[in-house]
Amino acid sequence: MWIVVAIVAALLALTAFSVWRDPRKFRTGLYLTSALLVATLALLGGGLALVSRVNDDATAWVLLAMLGGTLLLVIWLSVALIGNGLTMVRRERRTLANLLSLLVGAAMLAYMVVAVVALAATMLWVFLALALIGLPIAYFSYGFVAYLLYSALYQWGTKRFPGPVDAVVILGSGLVGGRVPPLLASRLDRGLSVYRRAVAKGHEPLIVTSGGKGDDETRPEADAMADYLADRGVVRSAIVTEDRSRTTGENLANTAAVLASAGVHGDVAVVTNNFHAFRGALLMRKAGLGGYVVGSPTASYYWPSATIREYVAILRDHLKLNVTALVVTCCPLLVYVVLTLTRGV
Repeated sequence: MWIVVAIVAALLALTAFSVWRDPRKFRTGLYLTSALLVATLALLGGGLALVSRVNDDATAWVLLAMLGGTLLLVIWLSVALIGNGLTMVRRERRTLANLLSLLVGAAMLAYMVVAVVALAATMLWVFLALALIGLPIAYFSYGFVAYLLYSALYQWGTKRFPGPVDAVVILGSGLVGGRVPPLLASRLDRGLSVYRRAVAKGHEPLIVTSGGKGDDETRPEADAMADYLADRGVVRSAIVTEDRSRTTGENLANTAAVLASAGVHGDVAVVTNNFHAFRGALLMRKAGLGGYVVGSPTASYYWPSATIREYVAILRDHLKLNVTALVVTCCPLLVYVVLTLTRGV
């Protein structure tokens, strides 16, 4: 028991130290999730041990109930993701990014159905293959849980304990017909509230609107964003536009140069949508900008697919590490397939 306590304490200490050094690191979420997982497993193990002292049959029923509950939870989550994907198809463009929740939900449901059928039909070789396929799935799922947990905690912290900033940077997200759509308006409104809060405290932060001109747009996003803020009372002299970027990485790298040219070297508050906030923080750190990211509200139907897309982007940003992990976790499956084929020959 004391070993478990020591492990959890060490992981929480690593989490706290990482947050103190710089909270904009993915590994911090992994430390925290690992601590919670170890503590949860220890509590479950202790609970089962107590139950087994009373009645061995009760332990079996508890395990069966836990397995059934997990199965029902996965099925419910799969159906919910599929439903969300269908909603995305109806309300948004039919793109791969917008179909992510549907595809993930369908894959989860298919995996569970095949596993249950294989187990019921005593097709143990299929069940074992699915278990081995579960290794890379577990790796990426664990990372996703860590991402969700720490992203929520990070955004709570930046909202609850905002620090003083010398600039407010609002990231673009695309125009519709040359106008600011609701998604971008959400970012601008949150950025405006951050700016006004700073002014009320006696600061004079610069506002940077960041976004270039897309192929289907008639003008740069940054210009339309600046007009939106000016129409709501922000003086033009407080707004600087960065109108060359096409990606979040370019947004922040170009903004860093703009701020340096304007003589702003202090912390900044970057504003984007909540599903994009933590990845924005990771890229902000990479661009050498001090400060934090503030998330703005997003329509509930849009959030799941967008969040999955952001996690995929984080995996891509650390491509070598994740490809290596994928290869390692797939090795047992590869060995199993080779042994099975060899025996068949």
